[in-house]
Amino acid sequence: MKRAFPPAIPLLLFLPAMACGNSSDNASDIQDGSATEVADQFADALQSDTGDGHGELSADAAGGESGCVPACEKKGCGPDGCGGNCGQCGGLQVCLGGVCCSPACDGLDCGPDGCGGSCGQCDEGAVCLDGLCCEAACNGKNCGPDGCGGSCGQCGPDRFCMDGVCSEPDQDYDGVPDVADLFPQNPGLPGTVKPSTVYAHTADTLYAMDVKMYKLDKVGDFAWPNDGATHKMTDIGIDSYGVLYGTSYEYLYTCHPETVQCSLVAKLPSAFNGLTMVPAGLIDPDQDVLIGISEEGGWYRLDLVDGELAAKKLGGYGAQYASAGDAYSIAGVGTFAAVHKDGEDSNLLVSVDPATGHVASDIGPISGYVGIFGLAGWTDKAFAFDKTGDVLLIDTGTAEVKLLHDTQIPWWGAGVKTKLE
Repeated sequence: MKRAFPPAIPLLLFLPAMACGNSSDNASDIQDGSATEVADQFADALQSDTGDGHGELSADAAGGESGCVPACEKKGCGPDGCGGNCGQCGGLQVCLGGVCCSPACDGLDCGPDGCGGSCGQCDEGAVCLDGLCCEAACNGKNCGPDGCGGSCGQCGPDRFCMDGVCSEPDQDYDGVPDVADLFPQNPGLPGTVKPSTVYAHTADTLYAMDVKMYKLDKVGDFAWPNDGATHKMTDIGIDSYGVLYGTSYEYLYTCHPETVQCSLVAKLPSAFNGLTMVPAGLIDPDQDVLIGISEEGGWYRLDLVDGELAAKKLGGYGAQYASAGDAYSIAGVGTFAAVHKDGEDSNLLVSVDPATGHVASDIGPISGYVGIFGLAGWTDKAFAFDKTGDVLLIDTGTAEVKLLHDTQIPWWGAGVKTKLE
């Protein structure tokens, strides 16, 4: 194999050029052996520029990288790819993808800061919700929302969550547990009332009034079963689930609050001119209790036992009082009644002990009215429905009376749920 020695050619040319120089300085520089040193130095320099001295080119001469070019286009910070930096961020800024980013944590105590970091961590037992630490509110609850985007638990089969507590079994999932549902396998019955609404009625027709705007609407005429009874609705009561019960002179019914279709429950043990429901925990620890009020003010617990109503007298208003026609009871609000009192020309609004029916205190007279046949309420206000057609708003704290409606409708009764929504 032939080998080329290209460095020898310039070396041969170089030496004569040195010898032929006209300068005396150049001539004096060439002494014995100096030509060899010059040739060696030249060969070394040539090798460093063109290769390794054996005919191979260096990487630069062969077209390789001549050096690293920093990659900082559209970058204001971070590595430049060559061991350097494209810039530094100021203050509290951080470098994110080559761009300086300002963490957004004003008003936040947890969660992402928008720059790949965190605004903080929540204490044990708390969760981060929209940048704020939130502690779940599940005391006394076993289901429903925990207030922090999570759940306090799930209810089992045939149960539903009501106010954070799992209900009793509800086969038809109509919102009324089987224990309070006379039609446990029929989701269309018994039906439930609208929220934030009180109901009033005549002998034949049901009405609804919202408790905020006091708008009064007719729901419809009662549709009675073919039971041969005298069908006149004397009063109604509504339990915590929204089931509406009503009494005629002889029977107890449950009526759908939208269709106004009434279904027979049982024959009354005696006549009552008032009906209400008392919430669970006041008489019975677990269930609402249906109360019948006699004309003289007797307070009777009504229980359905084997298809028949059993009445137990718990007490009464007291010697000075008689029933004007109605009462209502709401958990956490109180129990109130419209009564006649000896020596008074008008009906009175009174506070009642729900366990005994005894009048606890007189709130005040309902001046000018002697026929308050319907009474319902909401928070600190009572709604009185007079037989003349007037609908009154009564402040249960001050006894102030205000006329809401002059309807000319002959009211016979009223009712409201035992639990506020």
